[in-house]
Amino acid sequence: MLRFVLVGALAVGMQGFADAHDLWLIPPAKVEAGKPIVVRAVQGMDFPVGGRPPNAASFRRIVAVGPDGKPTMIMPAGTDGDASLLPMPTDAAGIVAVAVETAPKILTLEAEDFNSYLVSDGLLHIYRLRAKEKSLAQPGVERYSKSPKVLVNLGGGTELQALVVIGLPLEIVPMANPFARAVGDTLRVRVLFQGKPLAGANLGWDHPGDGDEPSGTVRCDAKGEAVLPIAQPGLMTIRLTHMTRPKATDHEWESFWTTLTFRIGG
Repeated sequence: MLRFVLVGALAVGMQGFADAHDLWLIPPAKVEAGKPIVVRAVQGMDFPVGGRPPNAASFRRIVAVGPDGKPTMIMPAGTDGDASLLPMPTDAAGIVAVAVETAPKILTLEAEDFNSYLVSDGLLHIYRLRAKEKSLAQPGVERYSKSPKVLVNLGGGTELQALVVIGLPLEIVPMANPFARAVGDTLRVRVLFQGKPLAGANLGWDHPGDGDEPSGTVRCDAKGEAVLPIAQPGLMTIRLTHMTRPKATDHEWESFWTTLTFRIGG
């Protein structure tokens, strides 16, 4: 995964290095319908442990979709430890989806770091293209943005509420209610890029305590779908990086990062 190979990103400074980590939206441990909830935006390499809080004021969009299916814009409310706080009111039981879109940034990586990133993140088609073009010795200049999402269970949620599509640039959408799953079950998800299924996407999943390495990875099929195991209760995140090649004046590559986080058993 990108998060544990970007050592070369230190060249862009500590804030740039922090920005290169995964971004998760962490649901509260306890929720109650009708009472406000606070989602924590955390960036790091060891889910769900964060480092420097992300600058939520710079997020391009923060949106919540409640049980009624209506989107609501959210304003950040400062920080707490390693997290930026994203509060929202609730007035009914059901499932709430909260998502963020970050503003794109430019990152330059030395050749070795960029190549390691491509291989570790499952972007082998980009690595092979660089090898074919004999450009593996060249640094990688990419524009990147992030679009994490979290599902919060307020109780009594329906299958349809869990399947909500917010319309993020890159989005992981469960095809069943994850809160109705138990340890030993599986969960099928679909990856959408610019609203269309993304075939061949390399999904990874993590639980707290897994460290820098993912618990496992799986490739999406031709429909952009994949099946993941539910291995333990509590927090679980699914993550993905997708890369394109726009060949713009200030960057050759563009990457899109996403995570989907939820809590099994609550």
